[in-house]
Amino acid sequence: MQSRLLRVAALSAIARHAAAAGFRTVGSSGCTAQMLFIPPYTDTAVFLDNYHPNFGGPGINLTTGAHSPDAYVYDGTDMAVFATEYDLNTNTLRKLHPKSNTFCSAGAFFPDGTMVNFAGAEPDAKAGVGDGFDAIRTYAPGPCVDGKGCAMDFVEGKGGAHLQSRRWYPTAETLPNGDVLVVGGSDKGLLVLNEANINVPTYELIKADGSAAPPPVTLPILEFTDTENNMPNKSYNLYPILHQLPNPRAASEVFTLAGTRAAIWDYHANKLVKTLPDAPLEPRTFPSSATSVLLPLEAPTFDPTVLLCGGSSGDIPDPQALDDCYTLAPHAADPVWTPTDSLPNGPQTMSDGILLPDGTVLFINGAHRGSAGGFMADDPVLAPVIYDPKAAAGSRFTTMPKTTIPRMYHSVASLLPSGEVIVAGSNPAVFYTNDGGVPWGWPKFGNNGHQGFLNQQQRKGSKFPTEYRVEVFSPPYMDAEVRPAIEVAPEEIVYGRGFNVKSSVGGEKLEVVLVSPGFHTHAVAMGQRMIKLAVVKEEGMRVGERTATAPPGPSTAQPGVYLLFVVVNGIPSEGKWVKLSY
Repeated sequence: MQSRLLRVAALSAIARHAAAAGFRTVGSSGCTAQMLFIPPYTDTAVFLDNYHPNFGGPGINLTTGAHSPDAYVYDGTDMAVFATEYDLNTNTLRKLHPKSNTFCSAGAFFPDGTMVNFAGAEPDAKAGVGDGFDAIRTYAPGPCVDGKGCAMDFVEGKGGAHLQSRRWYPTAETLPNGDVLVVGGSDKGLLVLNEANINVPTYELIKADGSAAPPPVTLPILEFTDTENNMPNKSYNLYPILHQLPNPRAASEVFTLAGTRAAIWDYHANKLVKTLPDAPLEPRTFPSSATSVLLPLEAPTFDPTVLLCGGSSGDIPDPQALDDCYTLAPHAADPVWTPTDSLPNGPQTMSDGILLPDGTVLFINGAHRGSAGGFMADDPVLAPVIYDPKAAAGSRFTTMPKTTIPRMYHSVASLLPSGEVIVAGSNPAVFYTNDGGVPWGWPKFGNNGHQGFLNQQQRKGSKFPTEYRVEVFSPPYMDAEVRPAIEVAPEEIVYGRGFNVKSSVGGEKLEVVLVSPGFHTHAVAMGQRMIKLAVVKEEGMRVGERTATAPPGPSTAQPGVYLLFVVVNGIPSEGKWVKLSY
C-alpha cells in the first residue's frame, strides 16, 4: 500500500488543515483498541484487543457511540474480532487474524520495520485461539503490493519462535543491534496486582536474525517476595518503563523503572551500569501507570532526559491519582529527579505521552481519579495538555480543547505520519459491556485466586461502556496557514552521514527530526523516540535546502524505519518513512 504522504511530497506546500486544533470522530475500531501501532510504509493503524467470544458490538454511531446489535465476528464463527487494520484514508476496517490471545501483550520493531508483538493470555482451544503467554507474532511493514491483492496480517511463531518464559504485561524495547528486549511481566492474567508467586522477574531477547536467544536473565529490580506483595514500591512492577540511552559504546544500556526502583542496565552484558534514585514518593509503573517519555534527543550531544508525570499513589486500599512531574538526566554525575511544572488540570493516571514533531509532548487519555486496572478509575481526562520542555518554568503546559469521549483503562493514542494523533479504545470492564457500570461485588475484586487489597475506584453510578469510536486529535500546528512539504529526502540514511533535504518553504529555524511512533498500550509507549538532527545550510543552497546528519550510532537511534519531518518555525511537514541503518 503506497503511503499517501509519498504522493503529496512533490506539492509546493500543504494547505491549511480543514480541522481546527482539537478532536474529530472519524470511524470505528471494530475491536476495543487496547494496543496500537502504525505499520511503516502504510496508511494504516493496527488495533489489538483481547480474545473473547461474541459479547456484542462494535460501535456504529459515531455521534453517540451506540453499539451495533450485531457483533463484529470472524467469518463462520461466534468469535469477536480482536485485531483490525484501520485505513487512515477511508476510515474503514479489515479483520486481522492473530492465532493466539493478544490480551495485554507488548511490541517493538525489528530493523526492517517488522512489528514483533508477543506475550498475551489464556488459550481457548474450542475457539481455535492459542496460548498467548509465550507467543511471538510478527506483522510485516508495507507496502503490500504483490499484484495479487495481498493483505497484511499477523504471522504466528515464525520458524517455531516463542518466548522462553510465559509473560503477561511485559515491556519491549529495540536494542542497538536490532534485537528486541522483553522485560518482566506475570505468568498469570486477569489481575490488577502482581504477586511474587506469579512474578516473572527476568528479561530475554528476540533475536533480529532469527537465531536462538540466550536463556532469560534475572533483573534484580523486578524481584520481590511473598511478604512484599502489598509493598507497591516493589510489587507494582508490571509494564516496566524502558528507554534505550545513547552511549559511546553502542551498548544496550537502558533506563529501567519498576515500581519506584530505577537503574541503567546493560541487557547484552547482563550487568548493572548505574543505580538511579528511586522515583519520587510513589511507584510509577502498573497499576500506578505514570506517563514517561524520553524527551527529544538533540544534536550535537544527544543527552537524554526522562520525563515522568502523574500516575497513582501506592495508598492501600484507595490509590490516589497524582499531578506531579519530574525530569531526570540519567547520565549526570549525580542524577536527581527534578520537579518540573505539575499537570495543570489536576491529577492524571494512565495518560498516553505522545512525542509531537515540533518537540512538545502531548498528554492525552486517562483519568483524574484512581489507578489503572479494571474498574479502578473515574473522572475521565477529557482535555489533553501539551508540555513544552523549552518553555520557562511555570508555563510549560498548555490545555487543549476537550473531547466528549472518555478514554479510560485500555485506551491508546499514537502519532500519525500526518502529524496528527489517532485516539481509540477505553474498556475498563476488559470484556464487552454495553452498560459500563461497576460489577457485582464492587468495590472488591478477585486477584490471583483471592481478594485484592485495593478497592475499585470507579463510582457506583459511573458508566464507561466498551468504546469503539476512533478520533483524530489535531495539535495547534495543524492550524498553520501553510505547512512545509518535503520535496527532497532520501529513502534510506546511514549513521553519521550527511544527506540533503528540501522543504517547500524556508524559515529562520528549520529542523529535521526523526520519530519512531512506537507500540502503545496501557499508557506505555514502547520504542517511541525522537531525534533532532544536526542541520546546516551550505553555500549555494536555496531556500528550504539543508544538509542533515544522521544519528551518530545505534544507541542514539536504533536501526529501523522512522518518520522524517521537516519543521519550519515550529510547523512540521507531513512525515516521510526513511530507513536508518549502517
